[in-house]
Parts: sequence; C-alpha cells; structure tokens
Amino acid sequence: MDMHIHLSYCTFGGFETLARNYLGIKEHLPLFDEIESLLQNAEVTPAQVAQELMKSEDAEAALQGLITMLKERNNMEETSEDED
Repeated sequence: MDMHIHLSYCTFGGFETLARNYLGIKEHLPLFDEIESLLQNAEVTPAQVAQELMKSEDAEAALQGLITMLKERNNMEETSEDED
C-alpha cells in the first residue's frame, strides 16, 4: 500500500520548541529575529531544523549553522524559481 504523508514546514514556533529542547534556550536571543525571517521563506521540515541544531552543543554555533543552512536553502529555492 502506497501512502503519502504531507507534513508542514517548520514554523518559528516550532523552531523555538526545538531550540528549547535541543539547546536549552529559554529566552529570545538576537539571532532568533534573523532565523524567524529566514524560516518565512525556507521550506524546511522540523526534522531538518532539529538535525542542524544537534550538530553542536554550543547554542551560538548551532544557531549560526542553522542560519547558514536556511540561507543556502533560500538561495537554492530562488535559483530554481529563476530557471522556471
């Protein structure tokens, strides 16, 4: 039996929950504003965000890695739209 499960992309609220669970971040950090802006345009799943956050126990490094990944995803999506 073939089944297709449609999952939503990660929202900022979902990111906050993941940051709290994986990095122990309870307060709003300055990097959160940039992440919120990037998440509005990036099509990433909560699992992809969690995977990026687990790469480092250092919160700053993990968040910077997430920002880099989101920027790359946004650039890839813009490039594919330009080709169409």
